[in-house]
Amino acid sequence: MATEWFWSVLETHARDMDGLVAWLRSAPRDQVVAFQVAYEEAAGELADYWDGPLVDGVQYSEDDTEDLCLWIVAQGRDAWEDARVDFGAAVRRYGARDVDDAWVPGGVAYQIFFGRFGSSLLG
Repeated sequence: MATEWFWSVLETHARDMDGLVAWLRSAPRDQVVAFQVAYEEAAGELADYWDGPLVDGVQYSEDDTEDLCLWIVAQGRDAWEDARVDFGAAVRRYGARDVDDAWVPGGVAYQIFFGRFGSSLLG
């Protein structure tokens, strides 16, 4: 389960990719790993990616469901907690989002980690 620390880091840099990137570039190795692990665990707690929601008669694929869950986490703790109570409402918000809204910081840590430490973050 995502910790207070994770939500604090995520929300401190909400919609500020430059700030998050700066933090990831300066954070100790173990904190970069902890951030990414917590992000992915929080997303994984929302839905089984293999059994995605049905939206307008179309079943979400594994990749679509993962994208949805990562997006929900990016919206912050309140959105994540709301989705745990009413996943359908979160799916509707995701469907109604501005498709140009690219704030999903769940993958940038991989690139930064590799650049800083020369190895795969979780591999």
